[in-house]
Amino acid sequence: MRWSFCRAAGLATGLACVATTTRIFIPSPQNPVYRPSQAEPVLAQYLHLQCPAFKKASLPDTGVVHFSVAVTPAGQATRAELLAGSGDQLVDEVFGTIAAQLTLPADSTRPGPRSVPVRMAYSCRGDTASVRIR
Repeated sequence: MRWSFCRAAGLATGLACVATTTRIFIPSPQNPVYRPSQAEPVLAQYLHLQCPAFKKASLPDTGVVHFSVAVTPAGQATRAELLAGSGDQLVDEVFGTIAAQLTLPADSTRPGPRSVPVRMAYSCRGDTASVRIR
């Protein structure tokens, strides 16, 4: 009986040690502010440079990076939290930096800050790259 209790306690302790990392991006006054339609070609240019790294790392050439973006009532991003990444740390960092610089549609029905889900769908196809922000 004692042995199974010790094993159960060890298992519970091991499970309690699992750590997760939250990636938060904060806007910078030195960086430009973008509407989603302005950010898409900027992200696509960067992604185009990273497409060979995706192929080399055997990562999917299409996917979606998910963020939760905190915005003011006027729609200005105040922070972006990475919820699901691309598998490429550099791409996630660039997408996160841009997500924190977004201006999204204002919401006059809510008086305070709000969180908005932002999805950045990307694709590396041949010699082209594209990004769509939804």
